Amino acid sequence: MPIYIKYGDIKGDVTAEGHKGSDGWVEVNSFQWGVGRGISSPTGGSHDREASAPSVSEIVVTKPMDKSSYKWLDEALHGEGQKVEIDFCKTDKDKLEVYAKYELEGAMVSGYSVSSGGDRPSESISINFTKIVYSFIEMDKDNAGAETPRVGYDVGAAKVI
Repeated sequence: MPIYIKYGDIKGDVTAEGHKGSDGWVEVNSFQWGVGRGISSPTGGSHDREASAPSVSEIVVTKPMDKSSYKWLDEALHGEGQKVEIDFCKTDKDKLEVYAKYELEGAMVSGYSVSSGGDRPSESISINFTKIVYSFIEMDKDNAGAETPRVGYDVGAAKVI
């Protein structure tokens, strides 16, 4: 199941309907992101627990080197805040359908690295952001979109949106 990212004016070489490279989409091989918070529990009890503010990690994606590679490096060197979309897709009846989506604001490439063991080089791209919204597209029994629950977080304001 493919994952696509749309970041600023970067254009990939994707040919999938609805996620074409000419429309700004780039296919990525992997996606990593997480949230954590410290929670202290008193010994011998489960009440009066205390929790810290969430620690929101950067998103890290990996992708093969392609025609968009120089733009990712350019963004890492001096890019400014962008709106970003990341779509997780599945194939249904010979077409791609988005089943999960991340939308970022104030996104900047904070890290870019390349590795290769003699085969096609792989790139790792870290993305920092100020806001994130996650949507999951639920499907009904006919595999049609039924509901789209959303949750988001404003890192700068430290609040759920």
